[in-house]
Amino acid sequence: MRKRSVFGLLVGLLLAVLDFSLAEDIMAYFKVGGELELKPTFTGRISNILWKLNGDLVAEWVEDIVSLDYYGRFKERTTLDTTTGVLILKKLDTSDEGKYTVEINNKVHPQRFTGKAITVVPKPDVWVQPLKCNADMDSCSLKCEKEKAAIEDAGPIVYEWKEDNGKWQQKGMNITISKTADAHIKTFTCKMKNPVSEEESDPKENVFYKEPTPPDVGLAVGITIPVVAAFILGISGFVFRKKILACLPKRQNGEATRTVNGNTLSSPPDGDVNVPLKENSDLTTEARESA
Repeated sequence: MRKRSVFGLLVGLLLAVLDFSLAEDIMAYFKVGGELELKPTFTGRISNILWKLNGDLVAEWVEDIVSLDYYGRFKERTTLDTTTGVLILKKLDTSDEGKYTVEINNKVHPQRFTGKAITVVPKPDVWVQPLKCNADMDSCSLKCEKEKAAIEDAGPIVYEWKEDNGKWQQKGMNITISKTADAHIKTFTCKMKNPVSEEESDPKENVFYKEPTPPDVGLAVGITIPVVAAFILGISGFVFRKKILACLPKRQNGEATRTVNGNTLSSPPDGDVNVPLKENSDLTTEARESA
């Protein structure tokens, strides 16, 4: 009997250690007056569920025995999904902070949620360090901040930065900019984010920014004009090709022909052409006299 008792104790301790190792503490941030959604990871069928805050009952449901009920100050502002175990609380205040635990199917779920009220983040400012940073320096720092009192209760804050109208990138509160690497960027903007809100600063001008060098207009014109001229000539040649061909010497049976004073003359293939000095009527008269 004693051996069995010891064995049972060891099994109990082992199960307790396993439950402890599977336990997961999850921070659940909310803003005063806002909403909080608690999602336990559970995929099986639920027959009963019980939610507690710091040991006090919040919501309870037992299939076919206890209809869904909410307790005390949680009435009228709490919703429990009995198929998933998800609990939603609304109109929260600081009294809703604490440890939320849930029992599903008569077993304490390993996930525990710590409710924490935080304030929304303020609109940040971008400060240059040193204050006398100028274009003659090699590098400077930019800091995304607000006075300490404004963010003291804002919970965990994440900082993001963007260049001009680019994409947001998560970085720290401070970034370094340099004359060599960032001269093409005109403005920097930062953003503060926490689990319940986000705000972005006004764009900050970059002291190292340089306007892009405009292209050489003379060179562009010198290249463009010949290209345009060639294009126009090509189009014109295609459109007026018939008229151009009509003006070229015609060939009949391998001989070139042309018209002089209204008379069509032919030249032998070798290209020798005898151009008459007189019209046909004069040629006829001279031929008769010779006869």
